[in-house]
Amino acid sequence: MADRSELYLFGIDLDGTLLNPAGEVSDRTKQAVHAVLVAGHKVAFATGRNHTEARRVFDNMEHQDLAVLVSGAIVVDTRAGQTVYRATMDPTLASELCDAIEQLGHAAVAFQDRDHTGVDYLVSTHRVVHRSLRNWMTYSDQVLQTRDDLPGIDHTHTLRVSTVLDFADAAILKASIEARFGNRAYVHGIIVASDGVEIVEMFDQNVNKWLGLQQVANRHGVPDDRIIAIGDDMNDLAMIRQAKLGIAMGNARTDVKQVADRVIGSNAEDGLAVFLEEWLKQNGSAR
Repeated sequence: MADRSELYLFGIDLDGTLLNPAGEVSDRTKQAVHAVLVAGHKVAFATGRNHTEARRVFDNMEHQDLAVLVSGAIVVDTRAGQTVYRATMDPTLASELCDAIEQLGHAAVAFQDRDHTGVDYLVSTHRVVHRSLRNWMTYSDQVLQTRDDLPGIDHTHTLRVSTVLDFADAAILKASIEARFGNRAYVHGIIVASDGVEIVEMFDQNVNKWLGLQQVANRHGVPDDRIIAIGDDMNDLAMIRQAKLGIAMGNARTDVKQVADRVIGSNAEDGLAVFLEEWLKQNGSAR
């Protein structure tokens, strides 16, 4: 049995970090992650995706454990397929955010925890649904329902409000949300360069990947000062800033690199695998 005082938890982002630019996991990266597990440490994937969207990656990695999903809004035991932690939005805030998006002519998307509602996403009708959003939901087998009055429904089970837009429209929406809601909502954008779009996501202020990783660490008996976080995008900022060792990928956005303790190689050159291999050589197994 590993001495938990020497046990580390690695929080690893998926898109742009674990996955290469083609959206795949290289053999070297998979081997490096499994070497960390064999050495007795813990790995928690931490992603903006929900469980349905991320399941293919988990299956391919052959690693099922606690995972931080929806940018920290939920923690799922992927082996059992059960949510063990969830941070819902204030229903009034969720309603107002949906209204703000719809007022600009865009379709709002209210993410639901399928464990509680049987649905992944509620989507506005009579508004423009970006082609990239429609394609992604079709690809990832989401359970969708449309709503004529999304701002007016019961948002008790809403965990995130989002939309997908071209860059110019995304900038306008983010500025509008920040001006209208201030500190009531946390807003970030995730760029999907291959599609030329930005995913604009909105949460309560108490939701981020770091808080989700702390939930995982507590369940594994790992102290905060033994959490290592690796990522590349804006929803990785909190965990990279707060972790004992925060790592930015070489392909990370500038804001992420600026808060990181170290910048490693890009996801196109197995940067994650190289880092994990070097770390194990220096630190070894949990004993």
